[in-house]
Amino acid sequence: MATPVIDVYIKLPSGKTTTVNLLPSAQVVKIYEHVAKEAGVGVGQVQLKYTGKILKKQNTLGYLGVCKETILKAEVIPLKKINIYVKKTGGETLPLTIDNTSTVQEIKNQLEVKTDSEPAKQILKLSGALLKDNKETAIEAGIHDEALLTLEVKTAPAEVVETTTTVDDTASATQIDEEISEEDREAVLSTFDAAGRAVEVVFSFDTTGSMYSVLTQVRTKLKDTVTRLLRDIPNIRIGIIAHGDYCDYNKYVLRSADLTSSVDTLVDFVETVPVTSGGDTPECYEWVLRKAQQLDWAEDSAKALVVIGDCEPHPPSYTDQNINWHDELDVLSGMGVKVYGVQAMNNTDVKDFYQELAEKSGGAYITFQQFGLITDMFLAVCYTQAGSEQLQAFSEEMEMTGRMTEEAKAMFSQLEEVKVKEDTETDVEEHRETPQRYKKCDWWDVTLDHGSPQYTYDAQHDTWSPFTGEKSSSSSSSSSSSHHNPMMVMSLKREEEDGSVISTESKPKRWSLRKSFRKWFRK
Repeated sequence: MATPVIDVYIKLPSGKTTTVNLLPSAQVVKIYEHVAKEAGVGVGQVQLKYTGKILKKQNTLGYLGVCKETILKAEVIPLKKINIYVKKTGGETLPLTIDNTSTVQEIKNQLEVKTDSEPAKQILKLSGALLKDNKETAIEAGIHDEALLTLEVKTAPAEVVETTTTVDDTASATQIDEEISEEDREAVLSTFDAAGRAVEVVFSFDTTGSMYSVLTQVRTKLKDTVTRLLRDIPNIRIGIIAHGDYCDYNKYVLRSADLTSSVDTLVDFVETVPVTSGGDTPECYEWVLRKAQQLDWAEDSAKALVVIGDCEPHPPSYTDQNINWHDELDVLSGMGVKVYGVQAMNNTDVKDFYQELAEKSGGAYITFQQFGLITDMFLAVCYTQAGSEQLQAFSEEMEMTGRMTEEAKAMFSQLEEVKVKEDTETDVEEHRETPQRYKKCDWWDVTLDHGSPQYTYDAQHDTWSPFTGEKSSSSSSSSSSSHHNPMMVMSLKREEEDGSVISTESKPKRWSLRKSFRKWFRK
């Protein structure tokens, strides 16, 4: 019987890429074990991430939406001792020394010795969040050096004595039931941050030709800008993408600084990324949308990708990857990433592209002619993601300092519409999927795309080169249906009695990635 085998790529800390072939029903722990063996470390030191979410070992690949040729990011955590503190209900604080790979169960075992309380009766919390998975390591649970945990010990229930039930007895029983159900709900409630969601914003800059001056403008004030954002939005992370076009393969097609709160990391990236030529229009915006999916997004953050450009994307046929920007946008939207389409200059032929980016994902369409506005736009988008009050305060600041030009007013108007939509839309998904526009051109309508590949992608080395008619041996796909977003080809293989695996023909299978990503991120 044919079974769909998933080829999963794992990028190791060394830069090497390793591959493992598994069924969708396989548990993620199999990948952890594979990486641990490759890296020569214990399984507890390995951390796997997929679109920013740390993968739990007990979940299956299919449940998490991990599909063919997915690229996972592996990290190896150095083994070390950490000191933590556990505060008991009565106020006493107990010091513990554990490994950073110790499990919650092992912490409870230590507490049993110190408190004479059975692990099964211990309720451990970190920052108010219940530590409910005893198999989680300290790293996975977010327990760091000097962390403070709280401990409650469940008391044994009173012995049940048969007696006549009274109204008061019924009320007491109801209260006990409510307390139990409240404890069950604790795990869910603890996932909500009272201080608000984390904010993650990635800015994508076109470094071709005159567009490079946008990045140059950001460079002059980046350190002050990021420092200010970290002060105003303490839980913010920022990422930066710089891209040329496929013809820049000898220099770089795309480089990125992953999401971070490090000012130095961002400044160093922007200071050193060079200009590209880009050749003629269009540019590789479709590749930007795909690569943005692989950044270190957190599962519960307010996410935004800001695409800044002045022309259109390539049609799918332009590379052997057959990248359709509509599909890549759908995946980002399904991940909960709002895309802000920021159009520089005034090319009316490509306006629909930037508007579609925004409307399909719940972001904003912004235009600007003066590159001097870019830093204020940088701040405004981040404040939009953080909340209406901060956006309003920044708007008032610009008024008071005389920076509120007509172009800036138009920008704030677009950003305020985003917040209004968030507050008023009852079915955002239905609203986004309603067709809004159509362009009769090959980069918009794939039925008009009759071109042939000009460039080929080497997935193992993450490089591009001119297409010579022969597909690269390590190229990840060769048709629009072979990439996982959202049309893919699952390699069909059958297992013989002797355990050998024989490949059979591949068949395209359509996946509702938007639905699966949303399901996963809501877990």
